[in-house]
Amino acid sequence: MKINLLLTLSIVIAIVLNIYNYDYFLYWLSFTWYIASVIIIYGGIKFSIRYGFIQLNIKKIILALKSKSKNDISPLNSLSVSLAAKVGVGSLSGVALAIYYGGIGSFFWICFVSLIISINTYVECILGMKYRHKIGNNYVGGPSYYIKYCLNNKYLSYLYGILIIISYSGLFLSIQSNTIASTVRYFNVDTNYIVIVLFVSVLFIIIKGIKSITKVNSILVPLMLIFYLSLGLYVLLVNINTIPVIIVNIFKEAFNIKRIIPVFLIGIQRGIFITESSIGTSAISASSCDNDSTKQGLLEVLGIHITVFLVCLTTFIIITTSNYNLISFQNMNGIEIIIYAFKYHFGSNGQIILAIITILFAFSTIISSYYFGESNINLFSSKNIIKTIFKICFMIIIVISCYVKSNILWNLTDYLIAILAIINVSSMLKIIFIKAT
Repeated sequence: MKINLLLTLSIVIAIVLNIYNYDYFLYWLSFTWYIASVIIIYGGIKFSIRYGFIQLNIKKIILALKSKSKNDISPLNSLSVSLAAKVGVGSLSGVALAIYYGGIGSFFWICFVSLIISINTYVECILGMKYRHKIGNNYVGGPSYYIKYCLNNKYLSYLYGILIIISYSGLFLSIQSNTIASTVRYFNVDTNYIVIVLFVSVLFIIIKGIKSITKVNSILVPLMLIFYLSLGLYVLLVNINTIPVIIVNIFKEAFNIKRIIPVFLIGIQRGIFITESSIGTSAISASSCDNDSTKQGLLEVLGIHITVFLVCLTTFIIITTSNYNLISFQNMNGIEIIIYAFKYHFGSNGQIILAIITILFAFSTIISSYYFGESNINLFSSKNIIKTIFKICFMIIIVISCYVKSNILWNLTDYLIAILAIINVSSMLKIIFIKAT
């Protein structure tokens, strides 16, 4: 009951501060993330020792790619849904913000912390599949289910489910659709036309259910990854002579005694946010697949490695091989550096290329957000009327968010993600090290 009370109190404080004093809310946001970071890293170390650092076993991860599902949703389809959520705008602006505020040394700590905490994803997938439920022909699961059915904590289970719906199918959805609208508006396209196209595209996919979402992402995610990684490879080859200097500077800045603490903390926070490890979304997507739980867990770990060591590394290369450090940026939210770097490398076509990438990343995240929301709606009710109401609300949010500003939404989402991580990791620690004994 203590964690229930503390989390509820934290959320109440955040709501009050956000309404009456936004600056104090930002302090509360930072404090909450410090707490979340400690819990997440502690969990990562404990689980790594418990499972023999299996997240670093490349051989087992590769063998997991050969696994097959017993239902219509294949292991790779499930992985695509999880990747679609991870490989979002955060893979662009998140890396840019880390470099801007922490220097290039922060990217070392992003990579380092991702290797440690990726085991949390492995554990949550195993628990998600163990305590999932079958509704019709589909499986649903995730933290809400193992908190409810293993820990017998209905309040915490419902709190997690509600927060996932609000953060992913509400706030995070708003950010992604707003990003698409803002990107396309740059080319003088009327917002109303953007809304119509986006509305019809999303509705066409989600109205067919979870299977449709996994199939679309299984096609969309590989295509957008190949496209983006090809751009990174081109930039790498053109600037190959500067790479050794960049590598040396990464380690110099990462272990600079005078700045190691702030650089380390920025790397940790961005690493957690970018990979979504410990939040529980990987367990939700993994639960839909009728695969061996350990193999599916390893596939989800692979998703984190792909996100960090391919996608984020590509963003890092594109930024650091430009002369971004000679430019003064105002009101930083990360995307400014990305825009500048793309123009630097690709000239006048840079803005168009970045627009395509942003739209692909954001759209795949939108339909994954619906997937996570519907999975947790099933926790409260599996009636079709409830799902229909949820679909209607989801589509309304898409329309409204295309017309509003998203700066406040980012901070609210950051806060809720920290709370979700605290709930998930603390619950997993209790299940593995207390309930199991």
